[in-house]
Amino acid sequence: MDQQTIIATMEARARKLGLSMSEVCRRASVHPTTFSRWKLSEKNPNPIGASMRSLTALDAELTRAEKARPRRAAPREATPSERAA
Repeated sequence: MDQQTIIATMEARARKLGLSMSEVCRRASVHPTTFSRWKLSEKNPNPIGASMRSLTALDAELTRAEKARPRRAAPREATPSERAA
């Protein structure tokens, strides 16, 4: 997986959790400006390489947030009397 794919995946995970990447960066002790410098964009055609330590810290923070997020209960199957009604 290349750096841009990893970054896009992290951003998608953060969005799903309702967190900004700035917040995830803060929690992982990675400066948000550093994160933005890793991203390829029109304004940043030559992004810097991300360190494995920083990527690991961000991934760990996202994993912690995912585990702390309450799980939605699976839909309960209707009983025979409820289906007949």
